[in-house]
Amino acid sequence: MDQENLIPITRIKISKEKWLQTPIKYETDYYLKDILLLLSNKTYQWILSKEDLKIIKDYDSFHQEFVECFYQNYIS
Repeated sequence: MDQENLIPITRIKISKEKWLQTPIKYETDYYLKDILLLLSNKTYQWILSKEDLKIIKDYDSFHQEFVECFYQNYIS
């Protein structure tokens, strides 16, 4: 392997638990997990209110996948 083509890892991916505990700027006792909880709840309720959409997951599974989606797309 050529040593010239090696790229050092300069940033380690933050764990999901630590990422969820990120405080919201200019807020006290408000974290990223709180925002995601609010967003997932509103999204789930919106889907329920639409007659042409069907829920195929319970809320807890939906919330877990919702958070995982944000984590994978914004932290990766």
